[in-house]
Amino acid sequence: MDFNNVNLLNSRINVLSGNLLPIKADNSQFSVFARVHSAAVWLSQVVYIVALYAGMVVTPKEKSIKDGTVAVVISVEAAFMLTNLYSRKKLMREIIQIMNEILQSADDVMKDITKTALHPIITPFVIYGATSVLSITVWTGQPVMLALNQSDFYYTDYNLPAAFSAEPFSSRVFVSSTIIMTVGSVYLFLKKFGVDVYMMHLVLMLTAQYRYAAVKLTMLCNSLQNYDEESQKEHFRKENLRVKKELRKICHHLRTLLNMSFILKKLLSVNFSLLYVNNVFRFCFVGMLLSTVPSLSFSEAISIISYAMGSVMQFFVLCSSVQTLSDASTKITDQAFDEDWYHLEPSMKRTFMLLIMSNNLECKIAAIGKFNLSLPSFMTIMNQSYSIGLLFLKAS
Repeated sequence: MDFNNVNLLNSRINVLSGNLLPIKADNSQFSVFARVHSAAVWLSQVVYIVALYAGMVVTPKEKSIKDGTVAVVISVEAAFMLTNLYSRKKLMREIIQIMNEILQSADDVMKDITKTALHPIITPFVIYGATSVLSITVWTGQPVMLALNQSDFYYTDYNLPAAFSAEPFSSRVFVSSTIIMTVGSVYLFLKKFGVDVYMMHLVLMLTAQYRYAAVKLTMLCNSLQNYDEESQKEHFRKENLRVKKELRKICHHLRTLLNMSFILKKLLSVNFSLLYVNNVFRFCFVGMLLSTVPSLSFSEAISIISYAMGSVMQFFVLCSSVQTLSDASTKITDQAFDEDWYHLEPSMKRTFMLLIMSNNLECKIAAIGKFNLSLPSFMTIMNQSYSIGLLFLKAS
């Protein structure tokens, strides 16, 4: 078990999206195919972004705001977060190396806890990814059907704002440009999706280690309780030595986790703050896009609704994962406290009390407290998006 193979979704979407973020501690490169694929994806993104931004300028204002702003927000978010991660590859490899060193000596308890932490998010994210790719393809590619009925096309014929040629333009230009925008939209989503999966993988791997420390501490106190019930007094000294040794291991493990949490904050704090702000505007414009559903065809309406629901679910899972990390870092001694830890020697009691105090060192990743992702902040973002969306609709 290591950072790479414990979550196949992360490693596969990392290559498919062309992000090629580090998944190993060393400087080993990805395969030639992966690097060529990544270069092709980045080239398609350059063409897509130029056409999108040009289309936002030449398309009528109301249509460009409703149809194109979500893509603009996502492109800015993906570009900023990827740039931030690429500039911190050293930190990524450092935290991967520490994680791999821990996982190399993983026992069955750690393996089970790690799988339990990662498994709940994999299926929802696979469904979200597949549904969103299908929805984006249908909505962006739907205008191709217009080529069956007309020969001259205008910027307003695109669902997603784009500009490849002066209007009016031929059906060949229209069909080919629509395909380019569809492919670009799909890969832009995959890039953003890949970054989210990667960051969530980091968060959940650290969460699993905090849970492991809590379980081991509970098992240690529980074994002492069982021992007192079944053993004789002359063996108490040997048992104390064993407990002291195990407690020292747990303290060392927690010190390592504290170091990892500092690295993770340096790595993801800016991205998480950006996610908070950006998603306020993202869901605002998704809501405006939903307001156009009554005037759309059935397939387009379904694709927009599916994408909107998937986006909300994805962001909820992300907020929930960060909330889980925060909870795990503050509940290390909660279960162990109910065991007979007070039967320990005075020196070990003091150590346990220090561990209880360490629960105050909550693992918060965001650089600014107000922009920390959590379940309460999820509801705050939804409310803010709704309010801003209403203002835009009234203004238009």
